[in-house]
Amino acid sequence: MRGADRLPPRRRESVKPAALGPPPQIVSRIELLAGGSANHNLDIKRLAGGSGVLRLWVGDYRVLYSIDQAADTLTIELIRGRGDVYKR
Repeated sequence: MRGADRLPPRRRESVKPAALGPPPQIVSRIELLAGGSANHNLDIKRLAGGSGVLRLWVGDYRVLYSIDQAADTLTIELIRGRGDVYKR
């Protein structure tokens, strides 16, 4: 786990990965999205149900996000492992 080495040994095992922040590969993909990802071959799909939420696939992780074009904002809704992300 990234950052866990800064904790006392007995606390390292109790820290959940999400408490340490998203992995660097997710951060870099989100930065590409925020910068206008039209040319970056990102794996993006719109979720069914008409909610306006999109899914970005990053390895074993899924990033659910929405875009408000009028306000020029990208909102990260959820970042989870692929088995857990759709159980909302």
